[in-house]
Amino acid sequence: MARADYNIRERMANRFEVDQRAALFGSRSGKPAPSNKKNDMYAANSREMMERQNDAQIEDLEAKCAQLKDITYKIGGQIKESHGLLDNMSSSFDKAAGLLKNTLGQLNKMMDNKSSKHMIYMVVFIVVLFFLMYVLRKLSFGGGGGGAPKVDLKANLSDAASGR
Repeated sequence: MARADYNIRERMANRFEVDQRAALFGSRSGKPAPSNKKNDMYAANSREMMERQNDAQIEDLEAKCAQLKDITYKIGGQIKESHGLLDNMSSSFDKAAGLLKNTLGQLNKMMDNKSSKHMIYMVVFIVVLFFLMYVLRKLSFGGGGGGAPKVDLKANLSDAASGR
């Protein structure tokens, strides 16, 4: 323990005797710095460790860039799909607006006609329509007996609890 402690103290005391910058990056004057094998070994190890860290970070950045690229392609696909849907909706709304305009024109023409037989036809049509809807509802939901089968929830729950 005393020997390792002495090495650290000696190194700390001698740290200003060696130009650390010159040991890591080379001399500014172009002349090679005086070489010390320990310092060269430490510098090589630290450079190698930095290179490994840089490589790991570069790989991480490449993975993140690939993820971002995938996300942007997916967003672009969604945008194209939405644009196509909006174009279809626009043409559908244009068709509906044309139909409503024609219907409104026909209703205005009918209202300008002073005869009451058109109003009678419309009232009879609405009554027949509601009657037809009433009959169809009664047939499908229980009046005719041909509807959906009834489900007994209590029996199903007791079967599930007993493990059948």
